[in-house]
Amino acid sequence: MKVAVIGAGRVGLVSGLVFFELGHELTLFDLDPSRIAQLRAGEMPFFEPNAAAVLRTATQSDRWTVTDRADLIAECDVVVIAVPTPAGPDGQYDLGSLRDAASMLGRVRDNAAGGLRWRGVFLRSTVLPGTTQRILAGALASTSADGALPCPIGHLPEFLREGTALADARRPDRIVVGADHPDLQSLARALFDGLETTFFETGVRTAELIKTANNAMLSLCISFANEIARLAETIEGADAMEVFEGIHLDRRFQGASKAGIVDYLLPGPGFGGSCLGKDLTALAAFARQQHQETLLLDAALRINQTQPVRFVERIDRALGGLTGRRVLVLGLAFKPGTDDGRASITLPILHEVARRSAIVQVHDPLAAQCADRTVLTSLGVAVLPEDSFQEAFDAAEVVVLVTPWSYYLERLPDMLAKRSLPLLFADARGIFRAARRAASITYLSVGVRAAHEG
Repeated sequence: MKVAVIGAGRVGLVSGLVFFELGHELTLFDLDPSRIAQLRAGEMPFFEPNAAAVLRTATQSDRWTVTDRADLIAECDVVVIAVPTPAGPDGQYDLGSLRDAASMLGRVRDNAAGGLRWRGVFLRSTVLPGTTQRILAGALASTSADGALPCPIGHLPEFLREGTALADARRPDRIVVGADHPDLQSLARALFDGLETTFFETGVRTAELIKTANNAMLSLCISFANEIARLAETIEGADAMEVFEGIHLDRRFQGASKAGIVDYLLPGPGFGGSCLGKDLTALAAFARQQHQETLLLDAALRINQTQPVRFVERIDRALGGLTGRRVLVLGLAFKPGTDDGRASITLPILHEVARRSAIVQVHDPLAAQCADRTVLTSLGVAVLPEDSFQEAFDAAEVVVLVTPWSYYLERLPDMLAKRSLPLLFADARGIFRAARRAASITYLSVGVRAAHEG
């Protein structure tokens, strides 16, 4: 089929690349001239493992077009909208880009001299229940008395994780199709034909709620694990990581894959990134509009907001104060495998450490891409060159591991074992609990009571 994807961001571009791999003719539409130029040159505008090779292949094919020409969309069989829906000031989604995309499609419909080929329009952006119908139907309905749509419209939520987005798109655990028309369900199956997966077909509003509820559930798991970790920190000899390793052995969790829910049911510094917190906040705001209490959602948000502060407070107490201390924070990206530093849990940690008058440096293997220099400069945080890890480690009095890049996991064991000068190693992920460490190392981890806290 001829497929148009509107929006060349992380979801739209990765989705488009996989549609291309499945044999479709792809028209990728975006309005950003610099992004269009990058993509036409075969250059990824962001880091996503293995995606660059697929883009280079696509760029050399006559089945791949990157354009800002809206009229080309009229010639496509399927339209997939994948524009961003960032957090708005009221906690709900900012739908400005979605409204613009819908209005553009309305103009394409009005100006299609040769007629429309559209068999269906899918919204892939994350939205709250009722948005697909309200925004798309309003923009695409004809001005005739019956208000007819040019084609069925539906919701096609994405479950792509940054850092593994291409792998997730190639091997999805399910395709949720929100469609109130049987032809649209068949069209979705044709769109993903060639993938081995489970299709879950439901109504449009249910599909919208599945996406936001899915992310809310993952957020709840993380916050629950961190609440238990806080309890474990008050109990001598308890280890929250081992608590959850034991819980994971419950046969009721055995169906979970290695990349399943058990990976979220672990303590740490809290969740970050551009999705979990945003979706949890938006769902809670929507529920309150429906006059529903959000006790669990609010608690998950509160735990997550206070978790990084609590961790820095423990570091502060261990040292008798952070004033003037040389602190090295490892990781700016909100998770390994991505250059996305938006809403990273590292940011509130940096804020708290800097607020306590420490001398703060931060390092990340992709620091050049994910560092928001303006924010970090305002905090007085120095962003280190990517090749300065060893030098910065040797000079630091405190090292805080936040983002568990393999870059760190491979190097830190030997560095900790050889360290001669005193060091507080604050392991927010609990990864190095059993690592061999020099006598000069004081170890602090989430979910474990430290010796000085006795």
